[in-house]
Amino acid sequence: MFSVLSAASLGATFAASAADPQPVATWRFDRTLAADQAGVPALGVIDPLGLSGFVQDTVFGETRWVWRFDGNSTPSQQAGLLVNSSGLLNGDDAYSIDIVFKFEPNTSSWENIFGVSNRQSDNALYIDPDSRLEVWPSGDGPTRFTVGEYHRVTLTNRGNNTVTAYMDGIFQFDLSTTSLNFSAYASANPQRLIHFFADNLVGGGQGEFADGAVASIRLYDVELSSDQVGGLPPLPAVPEPASALMMLAGGAVVARAARRRRV
Repeated sequence: MFSVLSAASLGATFAASAADPQPVATWRFDRTLAADQAGVPALGVIDPLGLSGFVQDTVFGETRWVWRFDGNSTPSQQAGLLVNSSGLLNGDDAYSIDIVFKFEPNTSSWENIFGVSNRQSDNALYIDPDSRLEVWPSGDGPTRFTVGEYHRVTLTNRGNNTVTAYMDGIFQFDLSTTSLNFSAYASANPQRLIHFFADNLVGGGQGEFADGAVASIRLYDVELSSDQVGGLPPLPAVPEPASALMMLAGGAVVARAARRRRV
């Protein structure tokens, strides 16, 4: 029997979930670069070689569509994605990005994950030569990133020159840095663009790129706490149309059978 205590517990769970920050943008790459939320821009494509596109892959044990980015280390031939965040994030530096992706084996010693300088600075979030998360030039974390496997990387920016990073929900580092502040590149990046995977086009450290694939990106307009990062649910793949029809048909059969039993 569904008790009053169970109902109260369920209500508390729903209230806690409702209180958690919701992403302002979610992209899950189900054969589209459009966002889940209405009015949010689709991701822009950086694909100078014309080799990127949607493919199916196994992500955390689930077969789903992903976006494969395919280029080379030459700065003008790198591949990736970008979004204009000016209509999504407030005008401060507080935000969080949660991204599920993998890098393929490559010869680069560094691999760019994302930056907010409009590709005008080497300062960004990377996988460093020791296979660890690093915000250049500030420091890195303890967990090794395995090439060829999907990981969930989350970076939060407190808005006070402090960033915190997590890999697969596990804390990596808390750093004092302006490398991922939009305000640090106001003149070079007035649209507050976020570039994923494609490295800087000017200055030192160019060519830090690897091919890979991305399964989901979530963008928040706040700094997520460690508990919120650890509790983020995975984004399920969108069911194939045939599967959805089969589920609906199955539900209809069950409903008809239930009606017959009640007669």
